[in-house]
Amino acid sequence: MKRLLKYIASKAKKRTTFEQSEEFQFFLDNRHFLTRLPKFSDFYEPGDEPFNVIRANVILYSYINKATMEAEIINLKSYISGNSKSNRSNFVKSFHEIISEQPYYQEGKNKIYIPFFSRSLNQIYFDEPEKILTSPYADLKDRFQDTVVDPFDTYGSELYNSHFSRLVKVMTVDKETAFFHYDTNTIYFVNEQGRLDGAVVLFDRYLRHPNYSHMLERIKPVVEAYFDFNREEFINNLYNNGFISLHLMHLIQFHDWAKL
Repeated sequence: MKRLLKYIASKAKKRTTFEQSEEFQFFLDNRHFLTRLPKFSDFYEPGDEPFNVIRANVILYSYINKATMEAEIINLKSYISGNSKSNRSNFVKSFHEIISEQPYYQEGKNKIYIPFFSRSLNQIYFDEPEKILTSPYADLKDRFQDTVVDPFDTYGSELYNSHFSRLVKVMTVDKETAFFHYDTNTIYFVNEQGRLDGAVVLFDRYLRHPNYSHMLERIKPVVEAYFDFNREEFINNLYNNGFISLHLMHLIQFHDWAKL
Protein backbone atom coordinates (compact mmCIF):
# COMPACT_ATOMS: atom_id res chain seq x y z
CA MET A 1 0.00 0.00 0.00
CA LYS A 2 2.86 2.42 0.74
CA ARG A 3 4.06 2.23 -2.86
CA LEU A 4 0.54 2.97 -4.04
CA LEU A 5 0.39 6.05 -1.80
CA LYS A 6 3.74 7.27 -3.10
CA TYR A 7 2.56 6.75 -6.68
CA ILE A 8 -0.61 8.77 -6.03
CA ALA A 9 1.48 11.52 -4.40
CA SER A 10 3.75 11.64 -7.45
CA LYS A 11 0.74 12.53 -9.59
CA ALA A 12 -0.55 15.26 -7.29
CA LYS A 13 -1.05 18.82 -8.41
CA LYS A 14 1.85 21.17 -7.81
CA ARG A 15 1.14 22.70 -4.42
CA THR A 16 2.17 26.05 -3.00
CA THR A 17 -0.62 26.34 -0.44
CA PHE A 18 1.33 24.94 2.48
CA GLU A 19 4.41 27.05 1.82
CA GLN A 20 2.14 30.10 1.93
CA SER A 21 0.29 29.02 5.07
CA GLU A 22 0.52 30.57 8.54
CA GLU A 23 1.66 27.17 9.79
CA PHE A 24 4.72 27.14 7.54
CA GLN A 25 5.47 30.81 8.22
CA PHE A 26 5.35 30.11 11.97
CA PHE A 27 7.95 27.40 11.44
CA LEU A 28 10.25 29.70 9.45
CA ASP A 29 9.90 32.52 11.98
CA ASN A 30 10.62 30.33 14.99
CA ARG A 31 12.80 27.41 13.93
CA HIS A 32 15.89 29.17 15.31
CA PHE A 33 14.67 28.02 18.75
CA LEU A 34 15.48 24.47 17.67
CA THR A 35 19.16 25.33 17.98
CA ARG A 36 18.52 25.53 21.75
CA LEU A 37 16.99 22.06 21.72
CA PRO A 38 19.71 19.62 20.59
CA LYS A 39 17.40 16.63 20.91
CA PHE A 40 15.15 18.08 18.20
CA SER A 41 17.73 19.74 15.97
CA ASP A 42 16.87 17.39 13.08
CA PHE A 43 13.57 19.24 12.68
CA TYR A 44 15.44 22.38 11.57
CA GLU A 45 15.56 21.04 8.00
CA PRO A 46 12.20 19.28 7.46
CA GLY A 47 12.70 18.48 3.79
CA ASP A 48 9.70 18.58 1.49
CA GLU A 49 7.32 16.67 3.79
CA PRO A 50 4.75 18.99 5.43
CA PHE A 51 4.21 16.49 8.24
CA ASN A 52 7.75 17.15 9.44
CA VAL A 53 6.85 20.83 9.78
CA ILE A 54 3.69 19.91 11.68
CA ARG A 55 5.80 17.87 14.12
CA ALA A 56 8.44 20.60 14.39
CA ASN A 57 5.77 23.16 15.26
CA VAL A 58 4.65 21.03 18.21
CA ILE A 59 8.20 21.38 19.57
CA LEU A 60 8.32 25.10 18.82
CA TYR A 61 4.98 25.82 20.48
CA SER A 62 6.19 23.84 23.49
CA TYR A 63 9.34 25.92 23.78
CA ILE A 64 7.46 29.21 23.40
CA ASN A 65 4.91 28.07 25.98
CA LYS A 66 7.69 27.23 28.43
CA ALA A 67 9.31 30.64 28.04
CA THR A 68 5.96 32.44 28.23
CA MET A 69 4.86 30.58 31.37
CA GLU A 70 8.16 31.20 33.14
CA ALA A 71 8.08 34.91 32.28
CA GLU A 72 4.52 35.29 33.54
CA ILE A 73 5.29 33.42 36.76
CA ILE A 74 8.08 35.91 37.46
CA ASN A 75 5.83 38.86 36.55
CA LEU A 76 3.12 37.67 38.94
CA LYS A 77 5.32 36.70 41.88
CA SER A 78 4.24 39.82 43.83
CA TYR A 79 0.86 38.14 44.31
CA ILE A 80 2.33 35.50 46.59
CA SER A 81 4.21 37.73 49.00
CA GLY A 82 3.17 36.77 52.49
CA ASN A 83 2.28 33.17 51.57
CA SER A 84 -1.44 33.65 52.29
CA LYS A 85 -3.93 31.33 50.62
CA SER A 86 -5.75 34.27 49.02
CA ASN A 87 -2.53 35.61 47.51
CA ARG A 88 -1.65 32.21 46.10
CA SER A 89 -5.18 31.80 44.74
CA ASN A 90 -4.97 35.17 42.99
CA PHE A 91 -1.58 34.26 41.60
CA VAL A 92 -2.75 30.94 40.11
CA LYS A 93 -6.01 32.41 38.80
CA SER A 94 -4.21 35.29 37.06
CA PHE A 95 -1.61 32.91 35.68
CA HIS A 96 -4.25 30.60 34.20
CA GLU A 97 -6.07 33.53 32.62
CA ILE A 98 -2.90 34.83 30.99
CA ILE A 99 -1.78 31.51 29.51
CA SER A 100 -5.27 30.41 28.41
CA GLU A 101 -4.60 31.67 24.88
CA GLN A 102 -1.48 29.53 24.50
CA PRO A 103 -1.83 26.17 22.71
CA TYR A 104 -2.23 23.11 24.93
CA TYR A 105 -3.22 19.45 24.86
CA GLN A 106 -6.12 18.39 27.05
CA GLU A 107 -5.47 14.95 28.54
CA GLY A 108 -8.36 14.07 30.78
CA LYS A 109 -8.53 16.80 33.41
CA ASN A 110 -4.94 17.88 32.81
CA LYS A 111 -3.65 20.53 30.43
CA ILE A 112 -0.28 19.85 28.83
CA TYR A 113 1.39 23.09 27.77
CA ILE A 114 4.94 21.75 27.38
CA PRO A 115 4.77 18.34 25.68
CA PHE A 116 8.53 17.86 25.75
CA PHE A 117 8.18 17.70 29.55
CA SER A 118 6.68 14.83 31.52
CA ARG A 119 3.11 14.82 32.80
CA SER A 120 4.25 15.44 36.37
CA LEU A 121 6.37 18.42 35.38
CA ASN A 122 3.53 19.86 33.31
CA GLN A 123 1.28 19.53 36.35
CA ILE A 124 3.73 21.58 38.41
CA TYR A 125 3.96 24.31 35.77
CA PHE A 126 0.17 24.54 35.54
CA ASP A 127 -1.17 23.68 39.00
CA GLU A 128 1.72 24.77 41.22
CA PRO A 129 3.47 27.51 39.22
CA GLU A 130 4.90 29.14 42.36
CA LYS A 131 7.32 26.19 42.60
CA ILE A 132 9.02 27.43 39.43
CA LEU A 133 10.32 30.34 41.52
CA THR A 134 12.24 28.04 43.87
CA SER A 135 14.95 25.41 43.57
CA PRO A 136 15.23 22.93 41.96
CA TYR A 137 12.51 23.97 39.50
CA ALA A 138 13.90 27.47 39.00
CA ASP A 139 16.89 25.84 37.29
CA LEU A 140 14.58 24.61 34.50
CA LYS A 141 14.53 28.08 32.98
CA ASP A 142 18.02 27.69 31.54
CA ARG A 143 19.08 24.11 32.31
CA PHE A 144 16.32 21.76 31.26
CA GLN A 145 17.86 19.51 28.60
CA ASP A 146 18.10 16.52 30.92
CA THR A 147 14.37 16.69 31.61
CA VAL A 148 13.31 16.72 27.95
CA VAL A 149 11.23 13.77 26.74
CA ASP A 150 10.05 12.81 23.27
CA PRO A 151 6.56 14.38 23.13
CA PHE A 152 5.31 11.96 20.49
CA ASP A 153 6.41 8.85 22.36
CA THR A 154 5.04 10.30 25.59
CA TYR A 155 1.63 11.59 24.47
CA GLY A 156 1.09 9.66 21.23
CA SER A 157 -0.96 10.59 18.20
CA GLU A 158 -3.61 12.37 20.28
CA LEU A 159 -1.12 15.20 20.70
CA TYR A 160 -2.00 16.24 17.13
CA ASN A 161 -5.67 16.33 18.11
CA SER A 162 -5.06 19.51 20.08
CA HIS A 163 -4.22 23.19 19.73
CA PHE A 164 -0.65 22.23 18.85
CA SER A 165 -1.58 21.34 15.27
CA ARG A 166 -4.15 22.04 12.57
CA LEU A 167 -4.74 18.40 11.84
CA VAL A 168 -8.36 17.28 12.04
CA LYS A 169 -8.95 13.84 13.49
CA VAL A 170 -11.01 11.55 11.26
CA MET A 171 -10.96 8.25 13.18
CA THR A 172 -8.81 5.82 15.13
CA VAL A 173 -8.67 2.09 14.40
CA ASP A 174 -6.63 -0.10 16.72
CA LYS A 175 -3.48 1.94 17.35
CA GLU A 176 -3.49 4.08 14.21
CA THR A 177 -5.24 7.41 13.67
CA ALA A 178 -6.25 9.15 10.47
CA PHE A 179 -5.99 12.94 10.35
CA PHE A 180 -6.86 15.39 7.60
CA HIS A 181 -4.90 18.53 6.82
CA TYR A 182 -6.80 21.17 4.87
CA ASP A 183 -3.79 23.20 3.71
CA THR A 184 -2.18 20.20 2.01
CA ASN A 185 -5.38 18.26 1.19
CA THR A 186 -3.68 15.23 2.65
CA ILE A 187 -4.85 12.37 4.85
CA TYR A 188 -2.16 11.39 7.34
CA PHE A 189 -2.11 7.97 9.03
CA VAL A 190 -0.26 8.26 12.33
CA ASN A 191 0.77 5.45 14.68
CA GLU A 192 0.58 5.50 18.47
CA GLN A 193 4.13 6.87 18.71
CA GLY A 194 3.03 9.92 16.74
CA ARG A 195 5.01 8.89 13.66
CA LEU A 196 3.72 8.93 10.11
CA ASP A 197 2.75 5.53 8.70
CA GLY A 198 1.34 6.78 5.40
CA ALA A 199 -0.16 9.77 3.60
CA VAL A 200 -2.80 10.07 0.90
CA VAL A 201 -2.40 13.22 -1.17
CA LEU A 202 -5.76 14.11 -2.69
CA PHE A 203 -6.52 15.75 -6.07
CA ASP A 204 -4.12 14.73 -8.84
CA ARG A 205 -2.88 16.94 -11.66
CA TYR A 206 -5.36 15.39 -14.13
CA LEU A 207 -8.39 16.47 -12.10
CA ARG A 208 -9.59 19.70 -13.70
CA HIS A 209 -12.22 20.83 -11.21
CA PRO A 210 -11.50 19.59 -7.67
CA ASN A 211 -14.43 19.62 -5.26
CA TYR A 212 -13.42 20.86 -1.80
CA SER A 213 -16.84 20.72 -0.15
CA HIS A 214 -17.79 18.34 2.70
CA MET A 215 -14.26 16.97 2.80
CA LEU A 216 -14.47 15.04 6.08
CA GLU A 217 -17.68 13.31 5.04
CA ARG A 218 -16.16 12.23 1.72
CA ILE A 219 -12.85 11.21 3.28
CA LYS A 220 -14.39 8.74 5.72
CA PRO A 221 -14.99 5.84 3.25
CA VAL A 222 -11.45 6.25 1.92
CA VAL A 223 -10.05 5.97 5.44
CA GLU A 224 -12.26 2.99 6.26
CA ALA A 225 -11.03 1.11 3.17
CA TYR A 226 -7.43 1.90 4.12
CA PHE A 227 -7.93 0.48 7.60
CA ASP A 228 -9.65 -2.58 6.10
CA PHE A 229 -6.58 -3.18 3.89
CA ASN A 230 -8.95 -3.25 0.92
CA ARG A 231 -6.88 -1.81 -1.92
CA GLU A 232 -9.60 -2.06 -4.60
CA GLU A 233 -12.21 -0.39 -2.42
CA PHE A 234 -9.65 2.23 -1.37
CA ILE A 235 -9.00 3.20 -5.00
CA ASN A 236 -12.69 3.11 -5.90
CA ASN A 237 -13.57 5.32 -2.94
CA LEU A 238 -10.90 7.82 -3.94
CA TYR A 239 -12.40 8.03 -7.39
CA ASN A 240 -16.08 7.91 -6.40
CA ASN A 241 -15.57 10.74 -3.93
CA GLY A 242 -13.78 12.93 -6.45
CA PHE A 243 -10.27 12.70 -5.02
CA ILE A 244 -8.56 11.19 -8.06
CA SER A 245 -9.28 11.51 -11.76
CA LEU A 246 -10.42 8.73 -14.06
CA HIS A 247 -7.07 9.01 -15.82
CA LEU A 248 -5.12 8.37 -12.62
CA MET A 249 -7.42 5.51 -11.74
CA HIS A 250 -6.62 3.90 -15.09
CA LEU A 251 -2.89 4.48 -14.54
CA ILE A 252 -3.11 2.75 -11.15
CA GLN A 253 -5.00 -0.18 -12.63
CA PHE A 254 -2.44 -0.46 -15.42
CA HIS A 255 0.36 -0.98 -12.92
CA ASP A 256 1.14 -4.31 -11.36
CA TRP A 257 -0.67 -4.14 -8.03
CA ALA A 258 1.92 -6.34 -6.43
CA LYS A 259 4.40 -3.52 -6.98
CA LEU A 260 2.08 -0.90 -5.50
